[in-house]
Amino acid sequence: MTLLHERVNQKIVFICGAGHSGSTLLGFILGSHSECFYAGETNKTQYFNMKEPSKITKDCKFCGPNCRIWSKVDIKSTIDLYEQLSNITNKRFIIDSTKDLSWLRKQINIMERMDVKLYLIYLLRDGRAVINSRIRKYPDSSVESHIYDWMQHIQLTNNLFDHFQGVKLKIHYEDLAIHPEEVIQKVCKHFDFSYEPTMINFFNFDHHPLGGNSGTQSIITKAQKTTSEGRIQLSNQNTEYYSNHPLNIKLDLRWKQELRPENLMMFDQLTGSLNEELKRE
Repeated sequence: MTLLHERVNQKIVFICGAGHSGSTLLGFILGSHSECFYAGETNKTQYFNMKEPSKITKDCKFCGPNCRIWSKVDIKSTIDLYEQLSNITNKRFIIDSTKDLSWLRKQINIMERMDVKLYLIYLLRDGRAVINSRIRKYPDSSVESHIYDWMQHIQLTNNLFDHFQGVKLKIHYEDLAIHPEEVIQKVCKHFDFSYEPTMINFFNFDHHPLGGNSGTQSIITKAQKTTSEGRIQLSNQNTEYYSNHPLNIKLDLRWKQELRPENLMMFDQLTGSLNEELKRE
């Protein structure tokens, strides 16, 4: 077993939950800590050695294939991914916001055999907001299929969280957006991180995520007056929304205006009580 003092990587924080729940925002905030690196969705590394071009965005969303971090990662190495990232970045703590539950379980199982501290954050968001975001992003899929996919993912995520053996915490996206300092202080205290007030201004820091929410990432390019050369692409609706978005954290409640009454009714009928814990009204 690798001894803790021999590893550069000492803590891994996994962020789980449904897609479109704010994990990119939370990851950027935690990744702005002086000892943390936000990796984004590490399951994208499985595409690194593909010979044929992939439709899946697999490179750093800001730098592309020549990223000074990810270009140095060797997925065939006997050194685990998180230790490699800590060695490259000189950051002891790695943040991983992968939503693919099979990948997440695999990484947790691997790292449980290492002498490294594992943490899990379950980021909760009202399912109606998530469904609305999915409809906006994938308009060609049926609303019913979006709802069933969400239900299955939430049920499996609940199971993962319940059986996780490390330190774990549930937080609501809505609380994070309304009271970011309070929530991040809670997270830091729960996971034994020192709270750094500058973390909230995540848009001032250098980030190198794989995958993640393009809208949140566009805030960083706007703040730093940089370009992602087409790697961060927004829909017409999101382009308008984020062009007027302030640099500070803003609660997104667009679902209340955008989600059609018949789709709200379908959601309530199909999900039953599954959304009760995730609501913040």
